[in-house]
Amino acid sequence: MSKVYFLTAYIEYLLDQGIRSEDYYLGDASRFLRFLLQKVGPAEIEEFLTASANSDNYRRRLEKTLRKFFTFAREHLEITSDPFGGQRPG
Repeated sequence: MSKVYFLTAYIEYLLDQGIRSEDYYLGDASRFLRFLLQKVGPAEIEEFLTASANSDNYRRRLEKTLRKFFTFAREHLEITSDPFGGQRPG
């Protein structure tokens, strides 16, 4: 399987399971993900970067992606945590 995006894969899974009204499932999963995002701090970001990045270039790109993601989460998902300490994405 090539790239699979989480929510797309989850919706396809629900449809395969015969669930035709996925709104409740997506809403509940979304609330859970927002709950988890609130708990992410600098230590979790560092752990993820260390486990995921196998080169300095990839680590920098991944960190930039995560900074941008958390900016989006604060602006659009009411996430108040800031594991990057207010540093803006590059």
